[in-house]
Amino acid sequence: MAEYKEELDDLSKFEREDTKHNLPAGWLILFISLIVFGIYYVYSFTPSFTGWSQEKALQENMKK
Repeated sequence: MAEYKEELDDLSKFEREDTKHNLPAGWLILFISLIVFGIYYVYSFTPSFTGWSQEKALQENMKK
């Protein structure tokens, strides 16, 4: 019984070969850049952060 337990304790035998490798550099750069772009997009187009609104834009266009 002790021999059987020792065989199951070695988790490297159960690791899949196709998931053993790291993420390719291009995918990692894409992932990080999408997160940065998402933060920029939310900050740029959220009225509570920038103060922009359609009503203000309309008022400015009506003055011109």
